[in-house]
Amino acid sequence: MISIQTNYAAMMGEQNLGVNNTFQTKTIESLTSGYRINSSGDDPAGLAVANQFRSNIAELTQGVINGNSGVSTLQIIDGGLSNISTMLDRMKTLATESASSTFTGNRATVDAEFQTLKGEIDREAGNIGLGGTDSSNATNLHVYIGGGDNQTDSQVAVNLAGQTVDSASLGLAVASVNGATNSATVGAINLNTSAPQLVGATQAFTFTGLPGGASVTVTVSGGSTGITTSQALASLDSQLSPYGITAGLNSSGDLLFQSNSAFSETTAAASAGAGLAAASGPNASAALPNTDGTANALAAVTAINSALQALGSVQGAVGAGENDLNYAIGLANSQITNFSSAESQIRDADIATEAANLTKAQVLQQASVAAMAQANAAPQAVLKLLQ
Repeated sequence: MISIQTNYAAMMGEQNLGVNNTFQTKTIESLTSGYRINSSGDDPAGLAVANQFRSNIAELTQGVINGNSGVSTLQIIDGGLSNISTMLDRMKTLATESASSTFTGNRATVDAEFQTLKGEIDREAGNIGLGGTDSSNATNLHVYIGGGDNQTDSQVAVNLAGQTVDSASLGLAVASVNGATNSATVGAINLNTSAPQLVGATQAFTFTGLPGGASVTVTVSGGSTGITTSQALASLDSQLSPYGITAGLNSSGDLLFQSNSAFSETTAAASAGAGLAAASGPNASAALPNTDGTANALAAVTAINSALQALGSVQGAVGAGENDLNYAIGLANSQITNFSSAESQIRDADIATEAANLTKAQVLQQASVAAMAQANAAPQAVLKLLQ
């Protein structure tokens, strides 16, 4: 049927021209953005998957930064441990020198350097967070890398809990290469007994004249049931070890304090009942000579050997942690690459395909415009029937 009211051909041409324009616009959008998915409507399901991949990439990228920061921290600790190891070597040299009975030098001078090295070990141990003054790194360190299905698998643990390396932790607190030991006896009570001590009482011991003019008061409490002699001595040792003083008993069972440095001690009366020692006035320390002056140095050699083993254990934990983090960083980088590839397959535009689509869209658009021109001209032929 020929009609001038309804031009079906022109309407179809107009409809297809709109479709072709939309097709061309989408193609140009993909080519200029580089993405196949530019809005949620382009591929809703694909967009959700691509966004998850992108989130994983962001997590892993920061995880690599975290891992490298963790490696740097462990390398700083490792450097400090190596330095402490070097100082232990020097201390062993000094101890070995003083341990010989043919040594003709001044052991006090050798011991002065020995004690200085102990102080430097304490300073550097605190500096790397593994000392008595700063033990911030002596814990179970966790470095979040990401990439796992749960938080446990996403973290690398480096367990340095309790791994302090100051002189006290290494067993060097009272080590000396000098030829004499200073002691003070607090007598009048024989502690060589199984009877409980300080039942319902406390007793204080004050030490003065310590190196640098320091002084300290330590207190032992027996509680309601009392404590054994060994428990009392352990309590005293734990409080006095930073000052290089040890607690023990002499042959008569009297309480005996010893140190490589001079000191004075004053004992207060027990708060109730019997104490560890009778209250007394100041007890000045006195040097106890060795037969050949080598006893302390020989003990120091043994202590340093143990310290080197303890330090090696910490170095092993730090080194293993560095390796674990480097492995985790390598895995994270691999995952970043693979997640990026997976996201690209979904989100990125295939430029070759889109370029072909653009040519196709342009040809279709030109064909649609030409066809519409012909369709709009067709009704004019009806006029010939009216002539």
